[in-house]
Amino acid sequence: MSFISVSDLHSACSGSDGVWPHRSWALFDVREMGESQKGHIPGATFLPRRMIELRLQELLSAPKTRIVVYDDGGDDSRAGRAAKTLSGFGYENVSVLEGGLKAWQAAGHEIATGWNVPCKDFGERLLVSSQVPYIKSDDLAGRLEAGENIGVFDVRTPQEYTEGSLPVSTSAPSFDWTLHVDDWARDYDGVVIHCAGRTRSIFGTETGRLLGMKNLWALENGTMGWRLSDRDLAAGQDRMLPPPSTDSIAGVRARAMDLAWAEGAGILTPDALSLRLEARNEKPVYVFDTRDVAAFNTSHIENSILLPGGQACQRADDFAAVPDADIVFVDDNDSRAGVTAYWYCRMGFRHVFVLEGGIDAWRSAGLPIETGRGRTPPLGLSEAQASAPSCTLDELNAALRQNQPPVVIDVGKSNDYTACHIKGAHLIPRGYLEARIADAASPVQPVVVTARDPAQAAFAAAALVHLGYADISWLNAPGKTWG
Repeated sequence: MSFISVSDLHSACSGSDGVWPHRSWALFDVREMGESQKGHIPGATFLPRRMIELRLQELLSAPKTRIVVYDDGGDDSRAGRAAKTLSGFGYENVSVLEGGLKAWQAAGHEIATGWNVPCKDFGERLLVSSQVPYIKSDDLAGRLEAGENIGVFDVRTPQEYTEGSLPVSTSAPSFDWTLHVDDWARDYDGVVIHCAGRTRSIFGTETGRLLGMKNLWALENGTMGWRLSDRDLAAGQDRMLPPPSTDSIAGVRARAMDLAWAEGAGILTPDALSLRLEARNEKPVYVFDTRDVAAFNTSHIENSILLPGGQACQRADDFAAVPDADIVFVDDNDSRAGVTAYWYCRMGFRHVFVLEGGIDAWRSAGLPIETGRGRTPPLGLSEAQASAPSCTLDELNAALRQNQPPVVIDVGKSNDYTACHIKGAHLIPRGYLEARIADAASPVQPVVVTARDPAQAAFAAAALVHLGYADISWLNAPGKTWG
């Protein structure tokens, strides 16, 4: 494990033509989400220590890639332990930021607050520079009450739509709706796109305009604005987009690809992509599948990541940890990959591609196809599970009724703990475990580790065994699993 100074990291992060610095290495914030949202180094990817085993392979396929990790600079050494974990999985070029975020701030360098900040900042600049048209909730409600033929579409995920949306909205997730652009021009006098706030609706509205739509608006502040106008959301709605027409798919695809090519995106044939994937252990490659969940589950490219285009544009920092890696977008040879590639080029990513012919061309080339969600087991899970015995909930309850019950440690997230936990359990989030376990249990006491996700409990149990705790077990009673 090595260290990097604040000044050297700042120099390495400088220089950009867009939202993203031109770096061929990864910068990971290994703190918890609440900490990261209060302040983080701009452009960092959020990878809390508890998620390293679960997400590392998709974030960074090439073990030789340089990695910088940081925490808050306190004495709990989360970054140091994260670096050891990374090294243990063969990622040798890992550095820890000296002094962490506190040292970065003390040097006067900028910090970002919130989440998915680079994409949101780009969206706000886009709103101004392109004069993206928007409509207020009162105006939309008035026009609908007057009987105007306006389509209202929610571009968030289907789950978000079901949880609560405008009563008049139809679910049109991500960039799936781009397949309908020509149909909408025929069927409506105007269209309103909305999300929960601003970013996805800004991207969506400007995308529609670039694809040739007229009379298209973003709903100001989305569902939040609707509620602030003293109107209710509707939960449990199930209005979905009908299948797009063949003519609309073909016409929009041509315009989407023209946009992508004009902005600098490249085209990869299936054979060319296959060669890059064979070398992904040497150079990181991201293959983002922009289709919906059902299509992805039916067939997808091995090692590809389900990331519908709207999510890809909002959450680039969550997935493209190495901005200068090759980034390849895949669809069904329609408009979704093209428009997503266009926006990534606009945001400053330099090596952006679309798979020529989409998933059908990949299959026709005789290249391997996977089904299901395509999630690989977390790194080191089987070894962690074998390091200490597991127990069932009944066995834990029986042990807790004994005269000398075990100490129960919940290593999950605080909100999961608040929602439900074993009575008397100590909350020690896994990232803090080694630094705080001595406050709850000694090495000679029996300890049972729990978490909503039993994989987290198994990893934590393995860490305690490594620390010398002799009587460790972990609860294998999933409320959630990695898969």
